[in-house]
Amino acid sequence: MPPQAPFGQEALDRKIAVDPVTLLLPASFRNRQHALSRASTKSIRTYGSPADRCPPQPLNYLVATSREITVDERIDMHMVWEKSRRIHLKPLPQYLLDHHFWDSHLICRGPCCIPGPDSDQPPPTTKECTKELSQCGFGFLFSYIALIRYKSDFQIARTHHLLPENLDWETWLRLVQHLLESNAINPKNINPRYLYGELRLSRLNKIYAIRHLQVFRGYQFTRHTYGEIFREYLTPLTAATIYVALVLTAMQVGLATTRLNNSPAFQNASYGFTAFAILGPLVGILLVVLIWAVQFITNLIETCQFNRHRSVDIERSGL
Repeated sequence: MPPQAPFGQEALDRKIAVDPVTLLLPASFRNRQHALSRASTKSIRTYGSPADRCPPQPLNYLVATSREITVDERIDMHMVWEKSRRIHLKPLPQYLLDHHFWDSHLICRGPCCIPGPDSDQPPPTTKECTKELSQCGFGFLFSYIALIRYKSDFQIARTHHLLPENLDWETWLRLVQHLLESNAINPKNINPRYLYGELRLSRLNKIYAIRHLQVFRGYQFTRHTYGEIFREYLTPLTAATIYVALVLTAMQVGLATTRLNNSPAFQNASYGFTAFAILGPLVGILLVVLIWAVQFITNLIETCQFNRHRSVDIERSGL
């Protein structure tokens, strides 16, 4: 991990003028190795070529592909998008743009990050290891460098209140230059989550359910009422029922023909599919009701447990 803040105080100093040529270029671009690099006159052909598809994509690309940007202060929902094409973005906190805050709270100076002067063993230290927190900070800055590459991206971010009010385009250019030149966004310094870019919420829910064996919780469900649960499960069931009805109609027409009416295989298939058409939707509805009942009982138990623990905490605190 870097032993110091990823940028100096001069990166945010508005008194330091930005090179006029730099003002004409993007803040960053993807090079041929798909890494974020500082734009310069020598790299015009590279960032002037067709857009790279390596995530995270810039904001102008997200808007062009009909993504709806939603401001969300939950860090675990940053760059997560739903099937409705709504993407969640956490605004860039002011403290991540403060050099002293990085130096005091985010840079890891624990025993795992400070090597010994003349030995392979780290020196004794009383400071807590903040390596993971530091990697998350570097990763979050990396995500915004990738999201805001062009001035149009900057304007989109300002429109959606994703950036601090006192941050202008020239200051952003200086900051990105410092971050790129200091090698702060080296993949070794970044939490792996941010290297994946945008993540699909439906896949996160499936992974969470399998990994933690919590089918009724998931990573972050977007439904908040039982009516939404019924609609989510009954919609595909309704579509399947319509398809079954079409197949039954086709079979009925087939049985009216001499060739299929005299076919034992078709007669058996018609019999089996008719029984399935009668029992299938009924079983499906019963499963939906069962899922609702299990989730209702689970939520009820958790609510009662929370209320009981909350009451104990209030009694202990004397509130």
